[in-house]
Amino acid sequence: MSERQTDGSALRHVSNIYYRGPHYDRRYATYTHDIDFWRDLAHDTGGPVLELAAGTGRLSLPLARLGLDVVGLDVAPSMIEQALAKRGPTGPPAFRVADMRSFDLGRRFALVMLACSSVCHLLDDADAVSCFTAVAAHLAPHGVFALDVATPAHEAARADGVLKDRFRYPDPATGADIAVRGRRRYDPATRILTDDMDYTFTADGRTEHAHRTSRMYTTDDLRPLLARAGLRLTRAYGDFDRTPPTEDSATQILLCAHDAPSPRS
Repeated sequence: MSERQTDGSALRHVSNIYYRGPHYDRRYATYTHDIDFWRDLAHDTGGPVLELAAGTGRLSLPLARLGLDVVGLDVAPSMIEQALAKRGPTGPPAFRVADMRSFDLGRRFALVMLACSSVCHLLDDADAVSCFTAVAAHLAPHGVFALDVATPAHEAARADGVLKDRFRYPDPATGADIAVRGRRRYDPATRILTDDMDYTFTADGRTEHAHRTSRMYTTDDLRPLLARAGLRLTRAYGDFDRTPPTEDSATQILLCAHDAPSPRS
């Protein structure tokens, strides 16, 4: 297996408290509404499964419990450390630190997943095409590339630039609350969403700042970028219950395939 070394820009993007594995797990402990969708899709494909931006294994671990061969990649070392700690000394899943814009695992997968709006970490067309090209190189001839992404309209409605209470969760180290306040701004011209958040540790009053930048995508934005990588959209849903997309959908779930079956197996 060979991989491009993660560049500085990617590491800077995930160097704050938001991307620390134990904190991420506590923050998203109740985020379970999508698991059945991904479990059913993985079961239908039969594996093997590759999850990009796998984080702490929130999805990869339950998929592996189905008996599937699962590999999870993430650019944040702290996320992968947490995933490995949860998995235990042996897999599956196999977890690796890697940049989803450029990686080479030397094998193909029946399902490649990019969940939790993680495509929004690809901040320009070049990064998106690079990622999708790597996906195409790892997708089995009749495999499925599936991603979900929040709709720009849904995110824009929540980005009013006002500082407000965002969420609370227990500190993984002490159990005391961490209170998060923040503001989000959205530029409709660039579709760039910025989050600035202050994490206050109630046990001692100290505060850590986290900045997060995302690029929002519509299905129409993604279609030509996928095409440049030799992929095509085959099906779209507006929610994890597989209902059709509507103008009011908060989520876009896209299933994609090779433009034509790849000659390489």
